Amino acid sequence: MGWVQPEPWMVDAVAEALGLERERVESLAKHRTIRFRVFRGILYASLRRELGGYPEGTVVIFGRGWSRVVHGYPPIQRMVLPSVALPRHFVDRIVVEEKLNGYNVRVVLVDGRLLAVTRGGFICPYTTDRIERLLGGRLREMLRELGEEEHVAAGEVIGLENPYTRYYYPEAPRFGYFVFDIFRSGKPLPPRVRDEATEKHGVPHVPVLGVLDKGDIEGFRSIVEALERRGREGVVVKDPEYRVHPLKYTTHATNVGDIRLGMRFFMEEGRGFLFSRLLREIFRAYEQGLQGPRLEKLATEIGLAALEPALETVRLVAAGEPVYEEFELEFENRDRLEEFLEYMQSLGVDVVVAGTYERDGMLVARVRKMRDTWLQVRRMLETGLTPID
Repeated sequence: MGWVQPEPWMVDAVAEALGLERERVESLAKHRTIRFRVFRGILYASLRRELGGYPEGTVVIFGRGWSRVVHGYPPIQRMVLPSVALPRHFVDRIVVEEKLNGYNVRVVLVDGRLLAVTRGGFICPYTTDRIERLLGGRLREMLRELGEEEHVAAGEVIGLENPYTRYYYPEAPRFGYFVFDIFRSGKPLPPRVRDEATEKHGVPHVPVLGVLDKGDIEGFRSIVEALERRGREGVVVKDPEYRVHPLKYTTHATNVGDIRLGMRFFMEEGRGFLFSRLLREIFRAYEQGLQGPRLEKLATEIGLAALEPALETVRLVAAGEPVYEEFELEFENRDRLEEFLEYMQSLGVDVVVAGTYERDGMLVARVRKMRDTWLQVRRMLETGLTPID
């Protein structure tokens, strides 16, 4: 498992699959715009950016004489003013689905094997194994009935036992997978087709919260407010026939929570987390007409969300403590754990195992993902200088 230096026949296979000139693929591979890897004997190439009409994260799984293109998941534009965006963007009716807070995974069936492809275009060994244990038989049956060569399931992994994005969900406290789209030859099927296919085979799909007229802004707000009260992430809004691209919208609770989370590691994620979430809150406050005490309350909430975790990090570093994320992951055995560690390290992610224990016949590892913020903060504490003007 890991990076592969492509042989000439591999370049030819990917060029043919994507409809690109061989020389261009060779050049893109040298610049690592197209990256070649192997996963348990399966060769694949992934795109680091949009290329030839294929989105970033597109994967070509291939062998001698065959190939399979798994289209990257297209980005979804974000709304900041639903009262403006919904009636302008959509045709007539809208399907409002819950946006779950996890990470995007496409599941593809190749030669009888389920593979879990991340948004960035990597086959993740941990996610592949967890989805196989949880839903393998049901997903395999669904994709075979739909047509495994043409169909891909796209969904959200949620729960606390994953290496990427961890939020607690009572319906999937450790690990869950919820399908939000099914693609046929790179094109998304209507939500009702997804629901029919997943429900027939017992595969979870994201909750459908309502089907509304595009001008029913009050109905939309009621849905968002209900999610807000439950501390949920937000919604994705789709056309019932997928005639236009979806839009997404996140709750106030998620925006503030993301700021608090990102500012723990403020030298790495703070700026990106802070500005994008602040922008959403600016337009939310404008749309809701916040002023006076309500605006002051919002300002205090955002300010504390940014400052408190950042100050806690500085104090930890000043006390000589490292800064890291810690989480638990479940593996079949130690070999699978070692494989995952090698995978993460090959992607440049610094992870270490802090301990292991047995649970229901599985190996559970306590994993720490080390962060660069502590090193930069330590330098600032030592020199009194900042690398940022």
